[in-house]
Amino acid sequence: MRSGPLVALALMCGAIGCTTQSVHKPPPTPEIPEAVATPFVMPTVPPSTPVPPGGAVPLPTRPVRNPKADAEKRAGKQIGPIITYAGTARADGYGIEPKGKNAQGYPIYVNPVGSGFMIVVEGKPGISNLETGKSIFRYEADDPTARPDIEIQVTRPLGDGSTEVCDARKPRIGGIPAINPPSFAETPQISAAINDFSCRFETFIESNASCTVDGSGDFSFLKPKDSKVQYCMVVARSWAFQDGDTLVSVRLRDIEGNPGPVEHFVLRKKRVEQTPMAKRVLPTPTATAPRRRP
Repeated sequence: MRSGPLVALALMCGAIGCTTQSVHKPPPTPEIPEAVATPFVMPTVPPSTPVPPGGAVPLPTRPVRNPKADAEKRAGKQIGPIITYAGTARADGYGIEPKGKNAQGYPIYVNPVGSGFMIVVEGKPGISNLETGKSIFRYEADDPTARPDIEIQVTRPLGDGSTEVCDARKPRIGGIPAINPPSFAETPQISAAINDFSCRFETFIESNASCTVDGSGDFSFLKPKDSKVQYCMVVARSWAFQDGDTLVSVRLRDIEGNPGPVEHFVLRKKRVEQTPMAKRVLPTPTATAPRRRP
């Protein structure tokens, strides 16, 4: 009988646990390498200065004193600032051309009113090569050497010619006394008159923020290529110029107090003579015959 071997096989499988499914081994676990810390280095770029379009713009530097200035001063030269413009401008800032020169070669500026315009003075460093001073008032009654950096005077009184120093504001507004002949001697009277005049000015150090304008109406020094500083004064009615010619003399001082050469110009107040209008002749009325009603 064949059942015997089958029974024996069944008993054996029951004893040892036979199965008909195939046996699968578990997949091997992958080896994970141990993490190693690596230092991170941030890349760097050398610092650089931004360059504006068109190339680098040099920073402005203060002028260095000319080492030969003292020798020039001992030789009798004025080593202070050079005046690049001294004259007048309209109230709206436009420059005025002189109407010729007098016998001494000084330019003549004509104004029919004597006020309502500006006096303008511009300058640049002179032999000393030092900056032009910016002070418009430096007065001490007992020290005639105390002077502003713009020293200006006239040969005829302006306004009422008041001798009170810097009486340019209310409640007491006065004029400016004369110094005739022109002199910059260090006396109390001359120093007082110079301070009385100069205190009415304003100082401008940038051409694009000046008291005058160019032909296009933009703010500009009257001599923008040469001038480094500008002083402006509005001639008010209280210190108006008289009829005729008045000589104006002016000089500038550098930051060490060295004065420069003197410049002059003439302000001529000339009334404009109006041509009398021709008398208007009205036509003579003529009599007409009375009209009769029909």
